This record gives sequence, structure tokens and C-alpha cells, in this order.
Amino acid sequence: MEYISLPFVLREGYLTRANLEDSITYSVGLLLSTRAGMIPFNPDFGCDIWEKEYSDLYTANKSDVRASLRNAIDKFEKRLYNVSVSFVPVSDNAPHILGMAVKVSGNYRNENSEEQKYEGTFYLG
Repeated sequence: MEYISLPFVLREGYLTRANLEDSITYSVGLLLSTRAGMIPFNPDFGCDIWEKEYSDLYTANKSDVRASLRNAIDKFEKRLYNVSVSFVPVSDNAPHILGMAVKVSGNYRNENSEEQKYEGTFYLG
């Protein structure tokens, strides 16, 4: 099965396609980069990390922030299960603003219903 890739790019009359794992990565990336309430047709979509001030992210209970991100992924990316979220260090020369990255791990079933491991790192900011 093919999935539409993000960002949407129309080439020669067709949207570019992605495989299942890339589609999950695009979906989780979109979810983690969207403030809740920003999508008019689904105001619940997004995560509440964007409601915190930058300084709050460093002083907040990290397990609460991880749980919030994991809950958003569980709610909106149903293809992924057994999800775990952790913060990972970011090098000084990485293309980021906040200096934080989130590692998302879990499992999904491929087109043949075989369980696959998933892992993606997402920069915040």
C-alpha cells in the first residue's frame, strides 16, 4: 500500500508517495509539531507541549511531558503501539531552535501483518 508523503508536493499531476514507515514518521512529526486546536476540522489534534514556555520544558516533570506526548501519539497515530517517548541529547550543530529532541519508539504491523519495530527522532523547535 502507498501513502501520501509530507509535505504535499504535486509533481506531474500526482502527489508524492511514501511507504508505511515513512508515513508513520510524517504523521508523528506533524502531530508533535502541531499545537492542539490549530487544525480547524479536528481541534483536538496536536500536542500540548506548545502550551509550555521554553523555560518550563526544562523545569517541568519530564515524565509528565513524555506521558503527554505518548498520549497524543496513542490517540492520533493508531498504527503505532507500545509507544515509548524519551528525550535525547542534541548536538550543538543540529538544525534546531529549542535544543531538544524526542525519540519515539514502538511497534507497527506492516502490510503482511508482521510486527515491525519503529524508531524516530524529532527535533522540537
